[in-house]
Amino acid sequence: MTGALRYLRSAVVGLLLIAAAAPSAVAATNAATGGIGGIDNGTLHGGDGTGPAQITLNVTGLALVKQARDVAGNLLPENANVVSGQEIYFVLFVDNPSPYSADDLRITDQLNETEFTYLAGSLELTVVPAGSGDGAIWSGTWNSLSDTQGGPDDGASILDTGGPVDRDRLTVGAVPGQTNQAVDIPADSLLAVRFRVRVN
Repeated sequence: MTGALRYLRSAVVGLLLIAAAAPSAVAATNAATGGIGGIDNGTLHGGDGTGPAQITLNVTGLALVKQARDVAGNLLPENANVVSGQEIYFVLFVDNPSPYSADDLRITDQLNETEFTYLAGSLELTVVPAGSGDGAIWSGTWNSLSDTQGGPDDGASILDTGGPVDRDRLTVGAVPGQTNQAVDIPADSLLAVRFRVRVN
């Protein structure tokens, strides 16, 4: 089949990313007021909220990127031509350039089984420095993950949701209905997941 990758643009819309993040970088300072037992006794610098009980919340938006690559790791451009039987990789990654970990990452990606067939045992994960380019991501140390929901270090899985007898629903992290181990992205790190498919 020619042009199967033309569906990547719409496929990316189907991705779901849940992380402790907002659309853009923001900071908000909150302060507690009052004192112990309701008395302005100086616990919070006179109970007026100006003391050390102030906290600042810093939130940074995280973007989810999905790429298609050939088996050598070369990035395939949007609308690239592919042929039936060709094998390619899908790579999903989230970059966390902040000095804090991004906890409880959750990703869902539904594979279009009319276009692609998942190749069993190809699910892998890597963590590289934040801001890594395409080559550095591909050169990362990739750790194999079991396709099914597995052991204490298995943060992702890909299961069959019905229809053709192949796995088609990827989840990363503690996604309800297909819960894996919790996944956190360390500070100043980029987390990537890849899997291999065959073009139908």
